[in-house]
Amino acid sequence: MDVTKKRKDRKDIPAKTVNLLWARTAGRCQYEGCNEVLSRDILTKKNYNAAYIAHIIAAEVDGPRGDEVLSSKLCQDFENLMLMCDKHHRLIDRIELKEHTVDILKEMKRKHESLIERLTDFKSKEESEILLFGANIGNQKFLLTSENARETITKTHYPASQYGIELGIHNSGVLDHRQEYWLMEQASLRTNFESKIKYAQEKGIIRHLSVFGLAPQPLLIFLGSLLGDLHPTEVYQCHREPKTWKWLNEHDDIVFEIRRPQKITKTVALNFSLSATITDDRIQKILGMDCSIWTFTVNNPNNDFLRNREQLTRFRKEVRLLLNEIKAVHGQENIIHVFPAMPNATAIELGRVRMPKADLPMLIYDQNYQNPAFGFYETLKIE
Repeated sequence: MDVTKKRKDRKDIPAKTVNLLWARTAGRCQYEGCNEVLSRDILTKKNYNAAYIAHIIAAEVDGPRGDEVLSSKLCQDFENLMLMCDKHHRLIDRIELKEHTVDILKEMKRKHESLIERLTDFKSKEESEILLFGANIGNQKFLLTSENARETITKTHYPASQYGIELGIHNSGVLDHRQEYWLMEQASLRTNFESKIKYAQEKGIIRHLSVFGLAPQPLLIFLGSLLGDLHPTEVYQCHREPKTWKWLNEHDDIVFEIRRPQKITKTVALNFSLSATITDDRIQKILGMDCSIWTFTVNNPNNDFLRNREQLTRFRKEVRLLLNEIKAVHGQENIIHVFPAMPNATAIELGRVRMPKADLPMLIYDQNYQNPAFGFYETLKIE
């Protein structure tokens, strides 16, 4: 159906083709970024048909993107049809006709129908609730959307809800070099987790979690400690190159290394030099020279080394063994001073693998040159 008056000589689109178009589009506008539901009114929620069937190549030679040969040939062809709202049908055919070429519209159609197919392919997938946690990192506001998360998990899961569950504080004016930031964020995170996640997990409402976190590392470690490892959970990593949350199928040449202290003292430090290198002197500046520094690192520390699930799984296993070893060497009446330079996903997993009744408490440090202490300083404690 066109916005303009239908010509008498135009062939009707077969009902089976119309039905197929509605099915393949899930009844939503295929214009990229729109996705408007076309079977009901947005405001009143009353059910009615608000859809237009747009031709990529016009049904008439003199129509939008018309062709002397293809217009007649493809006027009833499913591959030449798109479901659209009134606004975007007018846009592509009248207002911005030149900007909307055949290739651009075909790509919109392909993307939309591929996404609907992935989202509705439940046979080999299980339901997963998306958990979003973001907090200010210095002056940077977090940018984390449920749309990114849904797009990421659809290969293995389908989203349990449209928007997921958000645990962070929005529009906080407190920056992370101030102590009140950590008190406020930790209290808020605990409260939100207990009210939005913990109860639903215990009642079986949430069977699986897909976790996306962008926040200072001490908060991510704390989030991991709240999550624990009793419930099915997958933690995702935000990659810099390419910019994506999806796990990348790349060759794994990462080797984790543990450097044990040369002397055993009462004060214990755990140095995670994964995304960058933390030298011993920076830790000794905080804890003094009489401390035992355990270093967990990789053969090439950098901020984008974590590329696939297998690396994160190996990280979990090796950290679990390391925490046991530290407790055995330093005794059960001690505390671990943790200095993290690590990817977000590994920070969350560090909190998850720690066993609250068996492992030593952890005092987490953060680096922030706006803090009066200049460099690393205490943030929060996990017991």
